[in-house]
Amino acid sequence: MSLLAKSKFPLLILSICLLFCANVHAQKSPKFKYSIPGLDSLQNFIVNGGASTVLGSGQTEVIWNNTLASYWIALHENGKNSPIFDRIRQTQFISDLYGFYGVSSSGRWDIGIQLRYLRARKDNAATSSMFKVFESENMGNNEKSPDAASEAIGVIFDETFGGLGSVGLRFRALPLKTVPELTVNGGYSISTIKSEKEQYQLGAGRDMADIGVTYYKSINQNTYYFFSGMFMAFLPSEVENSTPVEYRDEYLFNTNVSFFLIQRTSNNKFTFYPGLSYGLNFKPAEFGDQSLVRTQEFLFAYAGIQYAPNIKYNVFLTGGIPLIFEVESFQQEIVRESYSILSLGVRAGF
Repeated sequence: MSLLAKSKFPLLILSICLLFCANVHAQKSPKFKYSIPGLDSLQNFIVNGGASTVLGSGQTEVIWNNTLASYWIALHENGKNSPIFDRIRQTQFISDLYGFYGVSSSGRWDIGIQLRYLRARKDNAATSSMFKVFESENMGNNEKSPDAASEAIGVIFDETFGGLGSVGLRFRALPLKTVPELTVNGGYSISTIKSEKEQYQLGAGRDMADIGVTYYKSINQNTYYFFSGMFMAFLPSEVENSTPVEYRDEYLFNTNVSFFLIQRTSNNKFTFYPGLSYGLNFKPAEFGDQSLVRTQEFLFAYAGIQYAPNIKYNVFLTGGIPLIFEVESFQQEIVRESYSILSLGVRAGF
């Protein structure tokens, strides 16, 4: 058994203890606030499930972010320039629950845990509803023989898979005391799904480490520029059938940079945020002089709205459409016009 595998149980116990301690301490903590009181900032702004600053000492924050994405996959007979012989629908639902606790007396950093729940479904009929991913009948128990399309891409159709996909530890920090608008965040998550079939269908057979930064700049009292960047590394899979064979023994890397224009109402209760997000995914090259090769490239346009009755609570809704979506696959092509993504979440501070 590998060192990573041995560490999974202690990491889960540590996560539970951390959440318990944070809850007990929060009952004795003063009124909720972030670590930089009085700063004219986006301290209670949430985008992509993450806050733009860190907690003060003894404070607790819970964020629940849910994302639903659905699109068509066109299957070509022999390469992308050949005729399309079938189209299928792929739908993914990701529900992330974060718990953060302020542990720094200076208010410069906090720590937390992340629980990720996953659901995924591939429908043989591209016109199927994306909301079928929430059906629970016969989850993981479809014994139908695979058809031609199923054999072509090695998946199970018309069946919903779901489960707790990963558990992780996270941190957020203010690296420069003189630049409180700059925040660094990161973490490490371990895969918790044991079934090889479910790991494959959910794409959840890898541990992951990530590091990111956010920065915002005030234009006037209610308008801001908001920038973010993220780098993610997915470790090689230890399970034989948990991921496509061509990627199983390799590291996979995802990068993302985003820009949002933030506009708040005069009472700071409503926030509107249109923006763009560019992503580039890659893996180590097997041949040639290149060290890395591209696997995906995308550019999304987003629009979102957030309601915050006070500094303690937020509700946020974000929708996006792809302007560019390229996948390096010989036989498969994502139909850009069919792609839709929607995120809904809440946040509470204690």
